[in-house]
Amino acid sequence: MNRNKEACHCKNVTYGMIEDAIKAGCTSYKDLQEKLRFGTSCGKCQEFIQHLVKELSAKP
Repeated sequence: MNRNKEACHCKNVTYGMIEDAIKAGCTSYKDLQEKLRFGTSCGKCQEFIQHLVKELSAKP
């Protein structure tokens, strides 16, 4: 996964930022959204990021 790829263009949130937040203890989509503010403008990224969070959370 390219950590620099944007997951939310409106808020400039990258895959790496999401992955780091999960490693730091964010355990849910809502926790991540509150911390990183993604999905709060146009909302187009929400479904994609929900899938990404599930995928990243499943990694050991």
